[in-house]
Amino acid sequence: MSFWQPSLPYNAFLCRYNEIGTKGRNRVRFEEQLADGLQRSLAPIGPLRVIFEHGRIILQPKDGREPLDAAGLALLRQRVPGIAGVSSISPGFLVKPTLAAIEEVIENSFPAVCEAFLAQDPPPVPSYAMRARRSDKRFPMDCQQVETHFARTLLPRYPQLHLDLKNANFVVEVEIRKLRAFVSYERIDGPGGLPAGSSGRVLALLSGGIDSPVACFQMMRRGCMVDYITFHSEPYTPPAYITKLCGIARKLNDYQRRGRLVTVNLLPAQLAIRDHCRSRHRTVLYRRFMLRIASIVARAFNAEALVTGDNIGQVASQTLSNMAVINAATDMMVLRPLLTFEKLETTDIAQRIGTFALSIEDVPDSCTVFAPDDPATATELDRIREDEQNIDIDALLAECLQQTFIVNPRSFSQHPFNESENN
Repeated sequence: MSFWQPSLPYNAFLCRYNEIGTKGRNRVRFEEQLADGLQRSLAPIGPLRVIFEHGRIILQPKDGREPLDAAGLALLRQRVPGIAGVSSISPGFLVKPTLAAIEEVIENSFPAVCEAFLAQDPPPVPSYAMRARRSDKRFPMDCQQVETHFARTLLPRYPQLHLDLKNANFVVEVEIRKLRAFVSYERIDGPGGLPAGSSGRVLALLSGGIDSPVACFQMMRRGCMVDYITFHSEPYTPPAYITKLCGIARKLNDYQRRGRLVTVNLLPAQLAIRDHCRSRHRTVLYRRFMLRIASIVARAFNAEALVTGDNIGQVASQTLSNMAVINAATDMMVLRPLLTFEKLETTDIAQRIGTFALSIEDVPDSCTVFAPDDPATATELDRIREDEQNIDIDALLAECLQQTFIVNPRSFSQHPFNESENN
C-alpha cells in the first residue's frame, strides 16, 4: 500500500493495462491514447519520455532530470486512480536487464522500504514475496530462479520477514525484458477500462445527486469524453445549486479533458406542465422536456448519445414503463450505466472518486419544484401525449434555450448557448 512507502529516487514508473491488451490490430491506437492521457494527467511532474513495451507503458522524466521527488510521488498516487485505461502503475527503477544491475538496485533500496514497512502502526504481518516476470528467455534465470535467488539473499538478513508466496504484505516486483528491467515495491490501482477519448463523446444529464456523477465516471472508464447538462428552476432553485454543480463538474474533469457544463432554466416548461397537465404525470413530462433539450445540445456538441444516472425502480420516473415513455421523447441513444447498480455500489464509487461529499450538500434542485404528491409509476405514452397537446412544446423549448448557458466550472464565467456550438 502506498501510504507507508518511503520516498525513493525512482527514475521511472511502469503502467499496466488490461482491456487494451485485447484490442488486436487497434491496440496501438489505444496505447497511444493512454500514453496521451498519462502525460496530460501527470504533467505537473514535468515532461515525460514514453517507452512502449509489449503490454506495458514506461514513463521516465525527460532530459536527464532528477528522479521523482516526494511531491512527484504524491501526485502520482493521487492522480493514478482517476486515469481511465490504467490497471495499475508502479514507481520504480528502470535498469539494465542484467542480474548485477537488478541486485544493485535492490541492495540500495530494499533496506529503506523494509524499514518503512515494518514501522507501520499497527505492525503488519511481516510476510514477504517476490513476483518476477521474464519476457526475455535469454536471461540466465527463469522467474522461479530469480525469486529463489533473492529470497536466499534477503531473508537471512531480515529475520523479521517470513516467506509467503500467496498472501504476502510486502512484495517486490521484477520485470525483465530484452532491453531493460524494472524493479518496484508498490502498485497504485487505476480505474481500468479504456483511455479517455477512445470511445467518442456523450452528453450526461448531471444533477446534484449521488448517481449521475457516478454515471459520468463510468462512461469515462469506457473511454467516452463527457460533457454535462444540468437543469435548474430559477428563482425557485438558489444560485448555490449552480455552484454545487460546478464543483461536481470540476471533480469529474479530473478524470478527463475539460468537459463543458451547460445550465438550463427549465422553469417555463415546468410552469406550463403544472398549469395544463395532469399532476401525476409531471415528473415524466419534466424528464421528457429534459431529454428534448439535451438532444439539441448534444447534437450541437457532436455527442453521439445521452447519459443518465437512472437506476431501475429507484424513484417514480425510473420504472421500466416510465423510462420507455421518457425515451420516446428523443431519437438519440440514451445510456444508463447504473441501471442495475445497488445504491451501496454507487455510493462506494462516489466516495472513491470524490463526488459524494459534494452530492450530499443540501441544495434544492429542479426535481423538487412542483413535484406531485402521487407521481405515476406506470405511465402510458398515449396519455402523456394527450397532456403534451395542452402545451406549446416548440415555444417552450425555444424559451428554455434562451435561458441556457455554457458555464466554466472553474471561473463560473458563462456565455449563452447556441445551436452552432461545436468542439
